[in-house]
Amino acid sequence: MIGDVLVSSILCNNLKKAYPNGEIHYMVYEFTLPVLQDNPNIDRIILFTDKHRKNKWTFFKFMMSVRKEKYDLIIDAYSKLESWMTIWFSGASQKISYQKKGRSFLYTHNIKFINSPRTNLGLTIERRLSLLRPLQLNIEIDPIPKLFVSENENNLAKKLLKKHGVDDCEKIIMISIIGSSNNKTYPLKYMAELIDFMADNFEVNFLFNYIPNQIDEATKVYNYCKASTRKHVYFDIIGKNLRAYIALMNQCELIIGNDGGAINIAKSLNKPSFIIFSPWIEKRIWATFEDGKFHKSVHLKDYKQELFDHKSEKDLKRTSLELYQYFTPNYFLDELKIFLKYNLSENKGLILEDIICVNESKNRINKLSVLIITLNEIDNIDSLIENVSFVDEIVIVDSFSTDGTIEAVKKHNNVRFVEHEFVNFSDQRNFALKQASNDWVLFIDGDERISDDLQDEIITRLDTHKNIVAYGIYRNFYFKNSLLKFSGYQTDKVFRLFNKNYVAYHKEKLVHETLNIDGVTKMLNNKLDHYSYVSNEIYKEKLVKYAKLRAEELYLKKIKPNFYHFYIKPRYRFLYHFVIRRGFLDGKNGYKISRLNAFEVKQRYVELKKLYLKA
Repeated sequence: MIGDVLVSSILCNNLKKAYPNGEIHYMVYEFTLPVLQDNPNIDRIILFTDKHRKNKWTFFKFMMSVRKEKYDLIIDAYSKLESWMTIWFSGASQKISYQKKGRSFLYTHNIKFINSPRTNLGLTIERRLSLLRPLQLNIEIDPIPKLFVSENENNLAKKLLKKHGVDDCEKIIMISIIGSSNNKTYPLKYMAELIDFMADNFEVNFLFNYIPNQIDEATKVYNYCKASTRKHVYFDIIGKNLRAYIALMNQCELIIGNDGGAINIAKSLNKPSFIIFSPWIEKRIWATFEDGKFHKSVHLKDYKQELFDHKSEKDLKRTSLELYQYFTPNYFLDELKIFLKYNLSENKGLILEDIICVNESKNRINKLSVLIITLNEIDNIDSLIENVSFVDEIVIVDSFSTDGTIEAVKKHNNVRFVEHEFVNFSDQRNFALKQASNDWVLFIDGDERISDDLQDEIITRLDTHKNIVAYGIYRNFYFKNSLLKFSGYQTDKVFRLFNKNYVAYHKEKLVHETLNIDGVTKMLNNKLDHYSYVSNEIYKEKLVKYAKLRAEELYLKKIKPNFYHFYIKPRYRFLYHFVIRRGFLDGKNGYKISRLNAFEVKQRYVELKKLYLKA
């Protein structure tokens, strides 16, 4: 739980940054209190003890004490029975947690789990930070957990090392020799082999991280080590409590060993780490700040993928001890040596902020190209490019914009820019398809945006699509900044994510273009945000453009406008959106958008009549 509490403390840090005058309380288990000591971003720590868990009356009084605080906001990063009950009683106006079945009614905001890491922060940090999304904090988010060690604590740790005769000239490595459970503990003999290897190749001393009730296991590791290695192991220096351990860790150069609280403490102190993950733990969740130099982790799956094929997490957990036996040190001794050479050399100051980066896409099974067709999108283009920066390639096909769009695009180094004369939408999209370097493409318009949840789903689907060749996406239609929940837009969908080898746009469809798809399709779960309506004038201008192209389609089909087209069909379109598709439930906005849709229908036949008059 120490790692969880440390990681979750970044919520407190960012809330205090956003609301410096706000009162920030943090509810934690009692034994994790030391990792929060002296954190200036936490005004009060609320302890949840064993008494609260074991005695119903004590727990009830605890919940009532929470209610008396009259919290404005509660973020539940734990989402277990105790926190559900506490949330239910709290009376807070805003309640945020992760989306889980059967409990969404407890919260005002239910955040979907991120499944694919977008950065090297690690999924556990990205998931915590996602809980801040509904607040739309106007700050630069700080994703780094922090520990605060006093000068006095550091001095006491130095005195302890000196008392035990630790050589000041040699650097100290903390070894996390024992995990939080047997199935999270690297085999003790293998751990001893690693310590021998380090002692043979580097002039270093070692401290073992263990607690008194783990003395037997710690002694085994010590005895497994060679006699020459044991001279460099200061076995009895463990610190009398967690704060003392933190101060000791602060005197060490780096940490090596099993994933757990000790590793997270070291990272929060800006110490390099080399982590050995259990076979049943997902490395991508807890491999935080991994950059391959300062922070490096290894997992049996990195070397023996076949042992993990067709295995569930339950299977891996059950057989983890057996799998550990395959994970011999020889798999990663070279990597460990490189890590130590780098981090034991002089002048290697670690600043976590400097190693945070967006994950490279080289590990994706399928690369993705985003295709954008533009004409005078100066108001949208910069934010749109930023919105789709998670993809492997951005291609913009512009039809000779005159408002500064071209100049704005050329400022972005990650964009390939192509100009092509606009004939119609189908022609322009088919041309854009030919520009994509990758098979998988995603079309997005200037007035559309991809949410974090949709981005996560797109990345996941690309690597697990199996026989799917195209994905449909439902859209949220925004009238200015208000979401239309009805008016015909509740089922608005488009096919924008697909393998270009199995699709083509119908050439005869000049507007509201449609795809000819040769293969299996599926709908995505998350929606694309569509900000089509900015103002009445701009939206009308757009509808007139669509009407002209639709009129050309009808002209080619030799359809002649008549009384029905001019008077009956527009009225039916209004009734369809406002009554049949329940636009009246969207209020004034539903009425306006229904009228505008009727206008577009009438305008297409006005334009069609003009074409016949010109003929």
